[in-house]
Amino acid sequence: MELPPSPSRFRSGLRTVSSVVVAGCAMIGCIAVGVPPALAQPGQQDNPLSYDRNIKGLFRTYCYRCHNEAEPNGGVDLEAYRDPRLIARDPVVWRTVLAQIRSGEMPPQDAKQPNEDERELMEQFIELTVGEFDCTAARDPGPTVLRRLNRPEYDRSIRELTGLDLGLSADFSEDAISYGFRNIARSLTLSPPQVEQYFVAGRQVVAAIAAGSDRAEPRLDDSDPRRQAYRRTFQVPSDNAQSESDASTEADEREVARELLARFATRAFRRDVDDAFVQRLMGLYDEARRRELDHETSIGHGLTAILVSPRFLMRSETPQRDDDEPFPLDNFDLASRLSFFLWTGPPDDELLQLARSGDLGDDDVLTGQLRRMLEDPRSDALIEHFFAAWLRFDALADHRPDVAVFPNWNDELARAVAEEPRRLLRHLILEDRPLGEWIDADYAMLNETVATHYGIEGVTGDDFRIMPLADRRRGGLLTTAALLISQSDPGRTNVPRRGNFVASAILGTAPPPPPPDVPELPEDEESVATQTLRERLEAHRANPQCASCHDKIDPLGFALENYDAIGRWRDLEVGKPIDASGVLPDGSRFSGPTQWKEILVGRQEELIRVMTEQLLIYALGRGLTLDDECVIEAAVVAARENEYRLSAILRTIVTSYPFRHARNPEF
Repeated sequence: MELPPSPSRFRSGLRTVSSVVVAGCAMIGCIAVGVPPALAQPGQQDNPLSYDRNIKGLFRTYCYRCHNEAEPNGGVDLEAYRDPRLIARDPVVWRTVLAQIRSGEMPPQDAKQPNEDERELMEQFIELTVGEFDCTAARDPGPTVLRRLNRPEYDRSIRELTGLDLGLSADFSEDAISYGFRNIARSLTLSPPQVEQYFVAGRQVVAAIAAGSDRAEPRLDDSDPRRQAYRRTFQVPSDNAQSESDASTEADEREVARELLARFATRAFRRDVDDAFVQRLMGLYDEARRRELDHETSIGHGLTAILVSPRFLMRSETPQRDDDEPFPLDNFDLASRLSFFLWTGPPDDELLQLARSGDLGDDDVLTGQLRRMLEDPRSDALIEHFFAAWLRFDALADHRPDVAVFPNWNDELARAVAEEPRRLLRHLILEDRPLGEWIDADYAMLNETVATHYGIEGVTGDDFRIMPLADRRRGGLLTTAALLISQSDPGRTNVPRRGNFVASAILGTAPPPPPPDVPELPEDEESVATQTLRERLEAHRANPQCASCHDKIDPLGFALENYDAIGRWRDLEVGKPIDASGVLPDGSRFSGPTQWKEILVGRQEELIRVMTEQLLIYALGRGLTLDDECVIEAAVVAARENEYRLSAILRTIVTSYPFRHARNPEF
């Protein structure tokens, strides 16, 4: 049972019920759980947890008034669960309702509140009805992952194979986004036009390698990447077979061809290649020689066949049995899962050797490789393709601030601002800093261009470096210009967009889509010139349709109003002091970004949960299942015991049951 694309339905802290019910409605075949005998109604007159006697009345008083079919506040109809058996059959939704009640978000602060005893009764009823998920019995690794290489995975695979950075995927069809990422299996199908694109690209790769041959014209210098790619592909170690230069007969050349093609296929397919496939490759070679093509050209036909083979283009995992039982991944598949997760590319020689020896399956070896791979520059791919997508600063590439409003915006500033979060993330990951520093820190990663943009003195040069801060206006990822700009309009800030970003991406509490025909903010010249954005939003929120969502997201956006649409600090808007205060749904109050960040740091377990959910989706290439909640809970515990560090989360994921197991395809 795969959940929809929003984060986990098991949120134990801040969450919007509306997003959960939307998720619950999208689910197919929720787990059926029997209603506990204690909740059966006959003979339960004296049971305080009797649904008919007590609980239904509490839900009617505190929940159904706002969440019913006629008036589903925020799109949520809790009254549809009038029968406790329906509650039991939808544990995903009701565990989140439970979290809302416990956190004090439900009922909202302006609604009638249950007393302490009533709140406890509702909590106990939901706990007893939906039960606790048994992680000792959770043994479903989730849907089978079968997918083609996406564009960056293809380019990195070619680079690892040949050493050539050809960027051929720029001519491929765009990869679809699912669950917020471009590596999700169900979106990475293979169409006939894409097969043709891969065939053309494969021939281009072989042509680039062949250009480095001794016999190619013009003759390339030894430092040319194509020359190096040629040697890497065509040179045979002398202790394995006769070297290419010494091959003097067709028999010798054929033996060299076999050696070269087998080696190339092993690296391309990310596992040891079987003799039957090598023999088929040799059939292509032999046919080319019969057509009087030379030795190298004939090998080139085999190389092209490898590069268009499904074994290269598709990430599939080897089935082990003809039944429905999950099985452990073999070590080669585990190596690929690990490398594509951390590097967006194939395993290197060390990983393949550990897979070949069988050692990679050992927990200590696996976590040792995790550390090694994070320290490798190739792990920048995790920043580029996971963190940039999750935190949405990849949108900065397509964002163009209005230079009429911001005349100092230029290409140099755009490049520096885009680089800042990447350099900061690299520091946070390499140094394994606690999550609190991801949100709030007494330092920033700056170069002269970014420091000048922020009004921070004492930084010179193009190199980024850690700089101590005099105050906490900056510090952490959320107040970097890249994130602030990507959630702004070209000419002004966008409070709802910034708030929605924090609610959905950071806290996992995405509101439902806005209802149709929502009126726009007043944008006439007089309003823009005389009213702050907050004042215009207050008028907008007077519409009850708008208020239910804006009450949850606007305070999160108002906290960032001191930062303009290109991320600079400001104290005034249209000549008026900026009000960056707010009240969160649980009643927490703040005045400005510093206090707001302190509140977020105090909710590290909620943030860890969201980060783990997103990492798990990205690592597995699929949506979450109920069994994945066990991995998420284990990651929260591991992070808590390790000062909330990313390494604890990653270690939990790569050693988890779903990461290391698979099941046969259902076809």
